[in-house]
Amino acid sequence: MYLSTDELKQKLQLPLPGAKSHLKMAPRHHIKEELVNDVISSAKKSAILILLFPESGKLKTVFIKRSEYEGIHSGQISFPGGKYETTDKTFDITALRETKEEIGVDMDKIEILGQLSDFYISPSNFLVKVFVGYSPQRPVYIPDKKEVQSVVEVNIDDFYDIRNITEKEFYSTSRHIKINAPCYSINNVEIWGATAMIVSELLDVLN
Repeated sequence: MYLSTDELKQKLQLPLPGAKSHLKMAPRHHIKEELVNDVISSAKKSAILILLFPESGKLKTVFIKRSEYEGIHSGQISFPGGKYETTDKTFDITALRETKEEIGVDMDKIEILGQLSDFYISPSNFLVKVFVGYSPQRPVYIPDKKEVQSVVEVNIDDFYDIRNITEKEFYSTSRHIKINAPCYSINNVEIWGATAMIVSELLDVLN
């Protein structure tokens, strides 16, 4: 798959599928609990960036594998992003700033194309703003050694291959229990939970 920035922008301006897409990759016990329609007024605000870039005629995106630590997101595969700070003028600035801090990609190298649906993560009580950005060439990464164990690139086309979608048991560090969840298993990388649910909406929008 390769789309121009104009085509990507046009797709992101269409009505978003939201929960309909999220449900496809939702852990089974999360379905009723996580996919709430009401805005959680007490939730902390954050933003993430789905960074897209072309390589060899393919459209690719970037994930990070978080470092191991005593916390609910330890070792997880996620998109770059983090908590909104009062010094951030807008939420897209939060997403760009966090991307710079976590993987070292300069803000001026990324064009924001649009947004996906907001996503509420109950274990950490974060309402996440999801931005889609584009780099005209493969980014140069300088990962933060404290926060990021590794940077993971995935071809968007690989997500559409049903052979890369499975379901298995994972250990939830936020709930301290084992749960069954759908996941994308690509090149020995397993993407599940909130990240997989957000990917699912991206795929439906692009398709």
